[in-house]
Amino acid sequence: MRQDRSLGTSRGATVAMAAEQVAAWQRDRLAWAEHHPVTAALAEPLEVVPVDEPWLATATTDGRCLVFNPAWSAELSELQRRQVQEHLVWHAAAGDYRPRNVRDPRRWHLACDHAINTQLMQLGAELPMDAVLFPFAITWRRREVYGWLDEHPFLELEQSADQLAWQARATLPVTDLTDLEEDWRQHVRATVRHYLGTAWLPDSVAGWLLGRR
Repeated sequence: MRQDRSLGTSRGATVAMAAEQVAAWQRDRLAWAEHHPVTAALAEPLEVVPVDEPWLATATTDGRCLVFNPAWSAELSELQRRQVQEHLVWHAAAGDYRPRNVRDPRRWHLACDHAINTQLMQLGAELPMDAVLFPFAITWRRREVYGWLDEHPFLELEQSADQLAWQARATLPVTDLTDLEEDWRQHVRATVRHYLGTAWLPDSVAGWLLGRR
């Protein structure tokens, strides 16, 4: 993935700002341990990396890292930042970093956002007021939502808060993706085994997670 792992940048974000935002993102994870332990567990292998580059306006994940624009992150409230990070963690767990051969990448992203937000809603997460979520399509697969969005009369009103890595041309080599897939398969299965049957992980969400793997 094309990214500068150093905290220093040559653009709008300072070293101090980047460091502050990394610390804030890491604090968010500690807060999940008590109230959102499944998300906390899924987030464990994901490194937090600030990147101040033109291709990244908001945040994304390549499956190994959560990558964010520090200047953009600094403008978010604590709640907004947590919501974005939680959403990205589930994008990674769902494998949404994998390139997809679709005619309309933006519609596919919205379909993925809907699927992620459906799971987070079932976990009791507080979603943003403008979260991409279509209540009548809660049980639909992403391909079904993607197809329906082709006829959406006000598609321009639906906006993703993040970016998919492959849409930002920031994907891993194929060999790395193969290894990453296996790493995530094992991690997701271990997380599901640990929390299955508890109040933290509804059966429907567990099935969805395993179905992505």
